[in-house]
Amino acid sequence: MSLQPVEATLIAASVGAVASTSAVIVTHLLTRKRDRAHRIWDRRADAYVEVVRSARTMASGRREVLRTRELPTDSLNPGSDIRTLLLTEARLDLFGSEEVKRLHQERLECFKKYVNALRAWRDIKSLPPEEGHNLEDDWKLVEWAVKEWDRADDALVKAVRDEARFRKSGRRWPRRRELA
Repeated sequence: MSLQPVEATLIAASVGAVASTSAVIVTHLLTRKRDRAHRIWDRRADAYVEVVRSARTMASGRREVLRTRELPTDSLNPGSDIRTLLLTEARLDLFGSEEVKRLHQERLECFKKYVNALRAWRDIKSLPPEEGHNLEDDWKLVEWAVKEWDRADDALVKAVRDEARFRKSGRRWPRRRELA
């Protein structure tokens, strides 16, 4: 039994349709996967931009405190600052790498030490002078806390830069395991 030209045409058309449909499905799945990786990277980058912006803003405030030995008076709305901080924390928790999250937590610990040292210095400064007590020694604790916080900020910003830097091999986007 030989194959008729009509049958051969139908078989060829069917094989072509299956191959074409399969190619479209595979292309769609791969494109969707790539787009998802890009969206995750974009969200991670947004979180990192906010972290770096926050580090720079707070560093400016610390320099002002060291220069004047006074608390900043041009503070922003505390409620707004807290909301921004919480939003940044949430973004980092969802999209940040483990290394950046760890360094961010270290930075927050340094912030707490700085605030406690500054409060202690302010409280001691407001008391009547004690014989034998040197107020400059208390200020050195504030300066030490600022240096620690600066180091934590620098380490965090360096980690963000290293992670955001594209590879020299020409690959523009991080691999999937780098996003996890």
